[in-house]
Amino acid sequence: MTNRLLPLWDIKALVKVLGAQERVLLFCLGSGADWKRAGVTLGTAAGLIMNFLVTAFPSGRLALTDAGRAALRELFRDL
Repeated sequence: MTNRLLPLWDIKALVKVLGAQERVLLFCLGSGADWKRAGVTLGTAAGLIMNFLVTAFPSGRLALTDAGRAALRELFRDL
């Protein structure tokens, strides 16, 4: 999914096309786990930043956006 921009208003459709690393990154950021140790690449992080699910701070820290939190909640509905 990292090469496509999808509309944020359709979170359900966006979640359906998330790859494994993208889902892991959302889970890591939501839980406070170290996403680098989980094996998530910088390219994956960049893709989610481009899709406005994740934001990056100048310090290098990543955080979920409101849309990222909505996507994470949608992922939990699928469990």
